[in-house]
Amino acid sequence: MSLKEDALQDIVSLARHNQITLEEIAQAFNSPQIQAVKASSSVLSKLFGYIGGIFVFAGIGVFISMYWDDFGSAARVIVTLGTGFVAFIMGLVCLADKKYERAATPLFLISSFLQPTGILVMLQEYSSGGDVRHGMLFMAGYMLMQQGATFWAKGRTVLAFSAVLFGSVFFANLFDILGVNEKLIGIIIGTSLLCIAYALNQSKHLAIASFWYFVGAVTLLWSIFESVEKSPLEPVYLGASALIIFLSTYVRSRTLLLVGTISMLLYIGYYTAKHFANTVGWPIALVMIGLALIVVSSLAVRLNNKYIKSN
Repeated sequence: MSLKEDALQDIVSLARHNQITLEEIAQAFNSPQIQAVKASSSVLSKLFGYIGGIFVFAGIGVFISMYWDDFGSAARVIVTLGTGFVAFIMGLVCLADKKYERAATPLFLISSFLQPTGILVMLQEYSSGGDVRHGMLFMAGYMLMQQGATFWAKGRTVLAFSAVLFGSVFFANLFDILGVNEKLIGIIIGTSLLCIAYALNQSKHLAIASFWYFVGAVTLLWSIFESVEKSPLEPVYLGASALIIFLSTYVRSRTLLLVGTISMLLYIGYYTAKHFANTVGWPIALVMIGLALIVVSSLAVRLNNKYIKSN
């Protein structure tokens, strides 16, 4: 498949996911200056919206930190969980009006931080002991249901991000409580995140796909390495790194290519340092590492240009 055909597939996919008609595409091609003005105003609107959100969050944080020791248990819950829930409701209200729609994202981000913090504060203030993991499970489960249901109804990317985040925390704690091996948990969560990132990359939420590709790949590779470290199966990690590089060409992700390449180079350095350090073969090993760096980096550039750059 040529680069042009790949680009056309991406255009068709984006148009379908964002419900863009052929007439709108043709109009955009015929009036590039108008589109440039709209894009510029859109960027400024987002910029001021995020800056405003940062100031609001900073103000809330400073207020809470100044009077935290003076607050009672109820007040601490109200200024964290209560403020976060109000920010969440305000975000929903902003989505109902086109004029204030861009303010929704900063509000949802603020609520996604304050609400779980407030839940943990509430559990700390009013609980009578118990396993901390159960509290984390409750917090993550509540946030997953809230953010997931709202994402299902509103389709906002920021809600997709928080739903994936709290879903990962929920299932990691659930598996830990059930006694699943922590390395197996990492492999399951990492693989799941890679699948979710692939689905996000095929939707209108592709802006957050690279982040979850990175988290999923790092989690998976780290868990595999810990599982096979100092065992005869250690070279399996090298195969996992090669698999990540192969996946990067299939899904056309520079993030996966970067993670796979770096992990492979790190393992080569680790292996040679472990088996050849303080021996006559160490200088030869250094030369081998240098050659491996050149070969792998050259391969990564070729894969990027041939399979990924068109994305």
